[in-house]
Amino acid sequence: MPLNKSLRRLFLKCALLAVSGVVLPAYSATTIRFYAIVAAGGSVDAMARIVGEKFGPLVDATVIVENKPGGGGNLATQTVARSAPDGLSILVSGNNHTSNLSLYKDTGYQLDDLIPIAELMRGPAVVVVPNRSPYLGFDQLIADAKKRPGEISFGTAGIGTASHFAAEYTFFTAQVKMTSVPYRGSGPSLTDLLGEQIPVAVSSLVAAMPLIKAGKIRALAVTSLKRWPGAEAIPTVAEFGMPDFEQLSWIGLFAPKGTPSAIIEQYSQAAQKVLADQEVQQRVAGLGGVVGEYGATEFKTFIDRDYETVQKIVKSAGMKPD
Repeated sequence: MPLNKSLRRLFLKCALLAVSGVVLPAYSATTIRFYAIVAAGGSVDAMARIVGEKFGPLVDATVIVENKPGGGGNLATQTVARSAPDGLSILVSGNNHTSNLSLYKDTGYQLDDLIPIAELMRGPAVVVVPNRSPYLGFDQLIADAKKRPGEISFGTAGIGTASHFAAEYTFFTAQVKMTSVPYRGSGPSLTDLLGEQIPVAVSSLVAAMPLIKAGKIRALAVTSLKRWPGAEAIPTVAEFGMPDFEQLSWIGLFAPKGTPSAIIEQYSQAAQKVLADQEVQQRVAGLGGVVGEYGATEFKTFIDRDYETVQKIVKSAGMKPD
């Protein structure tokens, strides 16, 4: 099978360095593409760029973030799943990586088509409204939604994304019917919320926090069990008569099936080193999240467990892709 251009450059580089006596780190590459499942401006995009900036030098590569929204994350996932298992195409995805398999009849990928590398971040979703909204609290939104089933719409980052899943689960638990308006990322949904094109949005706290801090939108509730560090002024959904309610989003790195274990381990260690950087932790905290804890092995266990949990919730909440 002919080698692709990136691999030919890689092998030539290795040969030249070997002749010169220079020791090259295993599986170095000229360019690694981080395929983000949403448009620029969302939490996945933000984490891809924060991590990619410091990840590249650790594996002797340049990381390019390519936003590939569409199909609730399926388009980017399919792209990476069908890529050569050479470490040059990496997926940056979130909760919809597992939930889409229950939401869509044909996602174009299976769970074992991607190998988990590392968890990058976790955090809650947040229910937000425009500053001029009549809803001053989450309880007022729910009360109005009960009076007008299906009449109130809410924007999310897209079908099957973490914000969509958190929204559907939140409103199902609150026993109200609202209408989902999917966007191609948190950025576009928040832009329309600012312009009052939609009355409500459910976004990752990471994506919404800058606008909340700037006083441009109002936060009604977060989906963490307890008030979130750095956002203590925002009440939790659990505080409004839904004890024990929690739905956290997560973001992680994945490689195509068949990628050598040596590459997976190298990338996992590099990602964890990036996440241990205090500057990175501060940037993630400033966005409203916390850095991930799982390396490749632990992340694989987490993904398998999350998939099983998601299947049960999607069925009980009656979630659909459209």
